[in-house]
Amino acid sequence: MRKYQQLRQQEFSGFSDTQVTYKKFISVFRISLVRDRHIKFEQKNITTSQEAQGLLKRLIETQGNPDREQFCILLLNSKNQIIGLNIVSTGDLSSAMIHPREVLKPAILANAASMILCHNHPSGDLTPSDGDVAVTKKIVKAAKVMCVAVHEHLIISMYDNSYYSFADSGLIQQAYQEAD
Repeated sequence: MRKYQQLRQQEFSGFSDTQVTYKKFISVFRISLVRDRHIKFEQKNITTSQEAQGLLKRLIETQGNPDREQFCILLLNSKNQIIGLNIVSTGDLSSAMIHPREVLKPAILANAASMILCHNHPSGDLTPSDGDVAVTKKIVKAAKVMCVAVHEHLIISMYDNSYYSFADSGLIQQAYQEAD
């Protein structure tokens, strides 16, 4: 309290206590990005969906819960060099709650120019659900507003190296067309 009074006196020197009245306090927030750990990966750039799948699968295996659906993002700079990974959401056996705000938060904090979305299907069935397609479209639309490109959305298997690519199937391009 004493420190507050000193700051108040410095800020409002020239005003008497009767002239300045505080009725409410406003919170001051500081936003920071915290690096939790490192994952070894030989490549600086991601050039194929298969390379992204391998890295994201390793993230879920080593840092996540492979028996639950997890939604992750791979963050890239303007040269498509990897700048970070984030597990956005951990769900249950068949779904993970995703909101574009939570997907974009680490991308914005890391100053990412683009990202690759990914989630696993613990069932092993890589077919995207209607919900998968809908949330991808929402994320692409929100990311476009924030000037963060979405290059890909992968659904990966934890049992082998198979995956489903939204970009290869044309769904990312479709999402961008619908976002216009």
